Amino acid sequence: MKVSCIPETVLTAMSEGTHIIRACREHLGYSIEDLAVACGLAAEEIQNIESSLRYNKGYRNRIARSLSRPAGILEAESELSAAA
Repeated sequence: MKVSCIPETVLTAMSEGTHIIRACREHLGYSIEDLAVACGLAAEEIQNIESSLRYNKGYRNRIARSLSRPAGILEAESELSAAA
């Protein structure tokens, strides 16, 4: 995945340790509840994912679509972490 498609504010937040989903969510002005409704997950599930707890792989595409991001957006976090 090309990192260049990630907004600068999201990249900055990620470099400061913010989970990519939270960074994208906040960039768009969504609350946890907004994202939960948009992707059909419980707010607690979103909180767990943003806390880097394990999550179902099937959630990735649902969350990415809800954030209007490419399906591979969540892999960017591991790519950026490996590069650091």
